[in-house]
Amino acid sequence: MLTVLYLVLAALFAYLTWQSSRLYGQQRSSYTLLLLLVLAGLVYDALVIALGRFIGQGSLLSALNLGRFAVHALLTPLLMIFAFGVLRRAGVGWAQGKAAHTAVCIVATLMVLLGVYADLAQVDMQPRLVMDTLRYVNEGGMQGPPIASLVTMVFLLAGGVALWRRAGWPWLLLGSLVMFVAAGAAMGNLFFLGSVGEAVLGFANVATARRFLGGQAAQAAAVAAAARPR
Repeated sequence: MLTVLYLVLAALFAYLTWQSSRLYGQQRSSYTLLLLLVLAGLVYDALVIALGRFIGQGSLLSALNLGRFAVHALLTPLLMIFAFGVLRRAGVGWAQGKAAHTAVCIVATLMVLLGVYADLAQVDMQPRLVMDTLRYVNEGGMQGPPIASLVTMVFLLAGGVALWRRAGWPWLLLGSLVMFVAAGAAMGNLFFLGSVGEAVLGFANVATARRFLGGQAAQAAAVAAAARPR
């Protein structure tokens, strides 16, 4: 059952990666490239979980699952920079200055470093069998809530509110809300809810990128947003 779910999720993430690569081809925006990297990482994440029981317990599957932790640690905070780029294109006032851009990039970098320390500095990979899936989890990671992911989600929520107020676009906020709730519910054997939330957020992010970062649509969105009262 979960194997099928993760195969479907892998296909969905692959589709979203393809869509974001098309957007990147329309306009070589570094913000779209960051989204593309995150989505490609989620394809890997879903495939490793889906194929775990076929690969079987051992060093290969352990190494592949360690790669999943690396993907989340290195790529998830990049969504902050992506969202900030959307806010800039939408004409959100506080996102226009260089100082704000620099600050967001610094925070995202710090969250990457924190994620690497929390998930990769100490490794103790242990197998977990849930329903028909076999994966490894890192029991040696830093205990407590995933601070880097929480900071990223809070920024996406705040950015979603700003984007809704400025441009009348609610989808970044709604996708972030679903992800936030799903991540909170993804405990123990319900870990798959987090992946479902990532898929919802992925669709919201791609739709948002298409609206504000994709070729002529980006220019039209910026002009329309600039015409709105601040």
